[in-house]
Amino acid sequence: MKGKREMKKKTFHSVVALFLAIVMLLAVTACTDPTSAPTTPTESKPGPTQPGTQPSETEGPQSSIVPGTSFKYWTNYDIPAYLPWMDNRGSALFIQVYDNLLYKHHQDQNDVRGNLAKSWTVSDDGKVWVFQIKEDAYFTSGNQVKAESFVKSWDVAKEYQPRYFAPVEKYEATGEFELTITLKSPSATFIYDLPMQSNVGVVDPAGLEQYGGEDNRAAVGAGPYYIESYTSGQGFVLKANPNYHNPDRAPSVETCEMVLIPDVNTALLALMNNEIQCLNTVNIEVYNNLKDGDWQILSVLDRVNPYWFNAREVEIFRDDVVREALCHMIDWQAVSDLVYDGLYPVSKSYWEGPGMVPYSDKYKYDPELGLKMLKDAGYKPTDIAFTLLADPDFTDVNIAIQGQFHELGLTSIEAVTYDGATCYGMLKGGTYEMFPVHNGYGRESPLTVFSMGLVPTATQKVMWLDYIDEARYQEALQLYDAANVSPNFETYLENVEKLTTLIQDECLAMGGLLVNRFYILPENIKEIYPSYNGYIDFCYLRIAG
Repeated sequence: MKGKREMKKKTFHSVVALFLAIVMLLAVTACTDPTSAPTTPTESKPGPTQPGTQPSETEGPQSSIVPGTSFKYWTNYDIPAYLPWMDNRGSALFIQVYDNLLYKHHQDQNDVRGNLAKSWTVSDDGKVWVFQIKEDAYFTSGNQVKAESFVKSWDVAKEYQPRYFAPVEKYEATGEFELTITLKSPSATFIYDLPMQSNVGVVDPAGLEQYGGEDNRAAVGAGPYYIESYTSGQGFVLKANPNYHNPDRAPSVETCEMVLIPDVNTALLALMNNEIQCLNTVNIEVYNNLKDGDWQILSVLDRVNPYWFNAREVEIFRDDVVREALCHMIDWQAVSDLVYDGLYPVSKSYWEGPGMVPYSDKYKYDPELGLKMLKDAGYKPTDIAFTLLADPDFTDVNIAIQGQFHELGLTSIEAVTYDGATCYGMLKGGTYEMFPVHNGYGRESPLTVFSMGLVPTATQKVMWLDYIDEARYQEALQLYDAANVSPNFETYLENVEKLTTLIQDECLAMGGLLVNRFYILPENIKEIYPSYNGYIDFCYLRIAG
């Protein structure tokens, strides 16, 4: 058997793809049956203002909105529940609607500024954070943002997003416009988490009290945009907030739409027909189709999506030999060459950035060694049976991986593609067998991936060490706790690296590729500041000409 076999590169026919896209677009247009029609804006009145009503006038700063301007952003998944804590996939929407205390100016992690907080102080021991809330900030209902607004929002959010509250001892309104957060111990990354993330952004408490924490009628924030309407299966219409409190993030574009198109080929055609103005994709063929045209293409290095072994669902994954043997069998460079023209780098760790640790020899490509390990452990190649799950972005990668396994005789391995919403549900429920996902890894807060994927309260579990080795699982939890209470970033990073080393040594995932994300827009769209994790702030956008 060759150590590295040659793989025939598939040929893509863009003309055929566009033809299919036209057919699919016509089908979608003919079959559209929205479940909620756009709501006509009505005059504001006291109490909560539901999505679909115009914001009340306040004493906010002068508006910078350019009448008649519009921008349409592509998304390939629906967000039927759009309170900020309800859906981890919703950051592209939530960042527009739900402000928090702090923000990263132009997505620069080294430029943290006050948003709803006009100032803040930290105690000498690093445990007590006191935020002074702006007195000129209002929800789009017209209700004023106060310290108690955060308390009531977070009382709901912590039930759905517990990871943000893990280091927090308590939070309380210590004045009408003063919010105090006390940590269990100093946290090196706290500033990037609870006070900043839109998933725990502040929501008008009047709506929460009237409708509860899961009802979309309570989805009223204090961000640069508000939700004018949502149509199931079609997307969102957002309107610029004329009374927005932060001049640095004051919106210019009057109407922004998030247009739902499940298929990337149909979205490509929509972009070319000016039916959308931004395609945010990891699809290399879309890039190849457009790279020589009159488009501006921003390439952002995203994150690694390791292929996680679900040892709860697949019993053979509880065997250390099986997991390591499979790690030896995939030639990731060949996968990149075949699917992505070699443009997506082979990862050297489960993540690229703070907390990464280079792979050990357990991840060295050596298929003959992998087969020998299985044979010595009493397995036949066909005994290794599981299903590779993918959303549409990873279909071609999964087929390439399945092909390599099949060439080695592991023909019981299957691959299946479902839409993003189905995959997300399976991820949250832990009902997949093998699935590629970065799982929330963040460069500012690399422990997040463990908060979401390892600990008993994990909301998207991918590290099934408790089904493999209970002693090692407890060791991992101790390292996690140590990282959470690290007094400085250096110690924090040391503990995260130890934790990364442990889970990589246990081969909890099979490796993966480092993804390039492409933002493709017409040349007249200016002031684009893309995030590495998949969204742009609409508030900065400017339309030229």
